[in-house]
Amino acid sequence: MTLEERELLEITARSLLKLEKDILGRVAGIEAVLHAFFVTEGNTALALARLRIQADLLKMKGTRSPFLNSFLEKISADLERRDHGT
Repeated sequence: MTLEERELLEITARSLLKLEKDILGRVAGIEAVLHAFFVTEGNTALALARLRIQADLLKMKGTRSPFLNSFLEKISADLERRDHGT
């Protein structure tokens, strides 16, 4: 194996590890959303409260969930528009 091939392989491996980490973070966020709606038996307000608390706890631990945060931002904006009739 040449030096160039080795470097390319190392770059590819690092990229795959980063992708795996990103995907696992998204899957964890999706699981959290599904779990919250399941345990609250579809009570949207209660599920969102649970998810906000979970997002805050993750933030305090330094392990934010980009999926969970973006989900909460989007759903909050959607609910705000719905409440204002737009």
